[in-house]
Amino acid sequence: MEEALKLENYSYEDYLNIDQTTKERVELIFGKIYMMAGASENHQDAVGNIFFLLKTFAKEKKECKPMVAPFDLKLVVENKTNVVQPDVMLFCDKELPCAVFEVLSPSTAYKDKTVKKELYEQSGIGEYFLVNVEFKIVEKFMLVDGTYQYMGVYGLDDKLPLNCMDEEVIVSEIFA
Repeated sequence: MEEALKLENYSYEDYLNIDQTTKERVELIFGKIYMMAGASENHQDAVGNIFFLLKTFAKEKKECKPMVAPFDLKLVVENKTNVVQPDVMLFCDKELPCAVFEVLSPSTAYKDKTVKKELYEQSGIGEYFLVNVEFKIVEKFMLVDGTYQYMGVYGLDDKLPLNCMDEEVIVSEIFA
């Protein structure tokens, strides 16, 4: 798998110019441009399953709507616009998603666990999930007093609490 390319010291206007002149998906995080690599079949299966599960819950909870990449999520931190494309987002009556799921891949795992986690935390996204398709686990972080707290790791036999929807996801269904 290709590695995601990182370019530094870019503004939102630079991002817009790059986005309009390339067919590649790009993200702007804290002034750095990240070129996004393609996803594996297992990655896409997990993304699709998460979206389907959230969409099923959303039929009951009309105020909630899941979205899937590619979808630009603009987050402003310290008066600077960042643009990311989380794998799956859940919006419940707000402009800001209440939950974000990132499915880890070799080219994005470090970014997902560091700068994206920091961006989501500083933006006030309540729940952050890291989905590892290789080990079939999901790690959960919850925003508590402005800081992500590690809530634990969930395996195939577990139910993953999704607080912003007051639902539980059966982890094995993510990896079905």
